[in-house]
Amino acid sequence: MMPMQTLAKENDLDQTLADAAAGDGSAWEQLVRAYTPRVYGLLFRQCRDQELSEEITQAAFVKVVTKLKDYDERGRFEPWLFRIAMNRLRDEMRRRKRHAVPMDMSPGAAAGSSSGASSPSQWAAAQGKVVRQHGEPDRTPLEEMTHVEQLDAVKQAVEQLSETDREIVHLRHTAGLTFAQIAETLEQPLGTVLARGHRALAKLRKLLEGEELEN
Repeated sequence: MMPMQTLAKENDLDQTLADAAAGDGSAWEQLVRAYTPRVYGLLFRQCRDQELSEEITQAAFVKVVTKLKDYDERGRFEPWLFRIAMNRLRDEMRRRKRHAVPMDMSPGAAAGSSSGASSPSQWAAAQGKVVRQHGEPDRTPLEEMTHVEQLDAVKQAVEQLSETDREIVHLRHTAGLTFAQIAETLEQPLGTVLARGHRALAKLRKLLEGEELEN
C-alpha cells in the first residue's frame, strides 16, 4: 500500500527520493505529506502520547533529511523510515524511564552540524506543521473490525503482548507494512515475524473473546 497516488509505483518513489536527495523542496514536501500520517499513527499507538509522537515523527524526518544523500537501497525506503522512527522512540522511552526529563528535540539539535542545515531546518518546520494537523490518528482496519465500545478492550489486549509482538501488530495494522517489510524494519527473519504475527493475533482473539464472555 503506497501512501499517495503520486507515489503509487516503486519507480515513482525512487525518483521522488532521488529528487529530494538532490535538494528538490517539492519532492521533500511530497515525501513528508505522504508518510507523516503513517509514521505518526504508528508511534502514537505505541506510546499513546500525542506530543511525544509529534516530536519523534519530526526527529525521524530530520534524520531522513540528513541521511538521504547516502541512501541507495531501491525499494526499501519504508522499512528504513519506520526503523528510524521506532528506534528513536525506543531510545527516548528508555531515556525517560532512566531520567524522567524532557528531551531536546529541536530541529537544530536533531540535525546536528551537517552542511546545508538550512534545508533540514526548513523541512523540519514544514513537516512539523503536517504532524500537528493530524492529532489522534483515524482508526486502523484492526480497530474498524470491532465495535466502538470494544476499542478500550482492544487497546488493553494489545498492551498484554510482548514489546516485539506489539510492534509487529502496529506495523501491520497501523503502518500497513507487509510482513516482508516488517521483517526488514525489525531486522528479524521473515519466518520469525510471520510466526509471531500470527501468534499475536491469535492471542488477541482469545483475550477479546474472554472479554466478551465476561461481559
